[in-house]
Amino acid sequence: MTETIQYPYSKNAALFGLTMPLVFFIITFNNLRYSYINGFILSWVLIALADLIFLVLFTYILVKRLVPALKNQVALELNEEGITDYTRNIVIEWPDVKNIDMQLGRNFSKMIIDLKQETEYGTQIAISLRWIAGKDLEICNTTQAYFEEMTKLG
Repeated sequence: MTETIQYPYSKNAALFGLTMPLVFFIITFNNLRYSYINGFILSWVLIALADLIFLVLFTYILVKRLVPALKNQVALELNEEGITDYTRNIVIEWPDVKNIDMQLGRNFSKMIIDLKQETEYGTQIAISLRWIAGKDLEICNTTQAYFEEMTKLG
């Protein structure tokens, strides 16, 4: 199992991630328009700030999640060197890994990687599987099997 395994970004998660800030923007924009027309300056300013935050979040998800998903770019890669999480630009080498586990969540799961020693990321790294295409359990099981294989070889 020394071949490189790559998982692309999830298009569905990116599209769903875009809907929430967009819905909130539409709702608050209507309130912004009402406040502006009726001269409620404090309300207008607060709602405009909220709309600005929603637009920034929308743009961030669009650029960092949807564009890579549409280009079929790799989100998670397993290779002979280690694990590369392109969603957060984290590289973890196999010799640094102590254990790999999965934490189930209500909406998405996380792959928890315990490290043998303290790094700039701490002693534990959580990779969100929300933005990665594929079944969470399958991704985690494949990563664990790859880790075991690399441990035997190294």
